[in-house]
Amino acid sequence: MTSARDLAPRLRLTADPAGGWAGPAGGHPGYGGRPLVTAPIRWRTRMLDTAARHLGWRRCAGDLVLFRHPAAFGDGRLRVCTRTADHGQRDQVLGESPRHGEHFQLTVPAGQWHRIELAEGEGALWSEAVVPGTGTWEYAPDEEPASAGESGRRAAAPTAAAARPATPEGPELARLLELTPHVEGGYYRQLYQSAASMTTFRGPRPYANTIHYLLDARSPTGHLHLNTAHITHFLHSGGPIEYILLSPDGTLHEVVMGTDTHRGQVPVFTCPGGWWKASRLPDDVGHGLISEIVAPGFDFADQSIARPDDVAQAFPQHLERLAPVISGGPETHGTKDSS
Repeated sequence: MTSARDLAPRLRLTADPAGGWAGPAGGHPGYGGRPLVTAPIRWRTRMLDTAARHLGWRRCAGDLVLFRHPAAFGDGRLRVCTRTADHGQRDQVLGESPRHGEHFQLTVPAGQWHRIELAEGEGALWSEAVVPGTGTWEYAPDEEPASAGESGRRAAAPTAAAARPATPEGPELARLLELTPHVEGGYYRQLYQSAASMTTFRGPRPYANTIHYLLDARSPTGHLHLNTAHITHFLHSGGPIEYILLSPDGTLHEVVMGTDTHRGQVPVFTCPGGWWKASRLPDDVGHGLISEIVAPGFDFADQSIARPDDVAQAFPQHLERLAPVISGGPETHGTKDSS
C-alpha cells in the first residue's frame, strides 16, 4: 500500500477540515459540445488514513454515489453508516469483496445523514459524486447528528486489516455483479439513475446514471464509440486498462487507468462528450473493473459505434492505430488467449 503522505500530492489531495483528504472538485460542464446551465454532477476523490480515521456525519441535498478504488491505494475497509427513518443505523462496507457483501459502488440518498469511517487497515481511497451537482452540504457539529438522539453509537477505532480473499477474476466478478454483455464489448449493469431529470437539446435526460463495466480475457476490448455526454471513469479492481481517445479535431490521446501513479496511471478520468473512446486490456492483464457515471444520463440515442469505413473517411491518418479497437475491424473477434 502507498502511504497517504506519498500518495496525496500525486492525486492532488489536501487535508479536508471535514475529515481525511480531498481532491479538487470535478464536473461535467457540457453536453454535445454545448455548455450546460445546470451542473448535473460534482465529484471528487477522498482518502482516510490512520491520522484521519473518519469523515464526520453529513448529509447532502443531492444523491451521493460512492466509488471504491483498489487496495493498492489503501488496504482498509470503509464502513458507510447511514441513519434510518427510526433513528437507527445501517452499516455497509465499501470494499473489494463482493463475495462477502462488500460493494464497489454505493448510493446514499439525498438528505440522509451518513458517516464514512476506516473500519480496518491503514488507509482507503474512494471517489464520490453528488447528483445533481448543485446539491449543498450540511455537517453535524457533534459526533452524532441531532436526528439520531442518544441512539447513535460512537465508532470504534479501526483495527489492522484482516486477511481477506483476493478480488475475484473476470468471469466470477461478472456473475457476482450480475453483469451482461455490452454492445461495445465487455460486460455491464446499471446500478444508479437519478429520479430527477434535466432538459437538453436532445430531449429530457436523467441528471446522471452509473454502471459497472468489466473487461476480461473473454472480452478484452471496449470498441471505439462516441457519447454525447461526458463520462467519468472510476477504477475498482484489476487493470491497467488502456484508453484511446480521439478529440473532435482529430487529436489522439492516451490514458491508462491503474494503480502505478509513478508511471502516470490514474484511478479516475473524464472523457468529454463528443470524443471517440476505446479501451482494452494488455495481454497479461486478467480483468479491469470500473464504474462509469454519465451526466446528463446515458441514452442509447446518444451513442455511436465506429465502423471501419467511417473512420477511414473521417480520420485516415489514425486508421492503422485505431483498427484493432474498431468493431468489425481486425483483432476484434474472439478472445485473448487466457491459457
